[in-house]
Amino acid sequence: MSISILTSHKVRLDIPYGELQAVVEWCDRNCTSEWRYMEDPNGLMYTGWVFFFESERDYVAFTVWKT
Repeated sequence: MSISILTSHKVRLDIPYGELQAVVEWCDRNCTSEWRYMEDPNGLMYTGWVFFFESERDYVAFTVWKT
């Protein structure tokens, strides 16, 4: 099953270089539905990321965790 980046919930983050792996691991452990991430084409190289969540529950949990 694939996730549509057009209809999913999205969060844009600035993540310091070298800390992306911890965020990805959190998503692997805690998300119950499909999720994806990609480098933000409008952000700084290697620090701007966009996360996409199929589930609103995962989106809210991620947003609360990152705030």
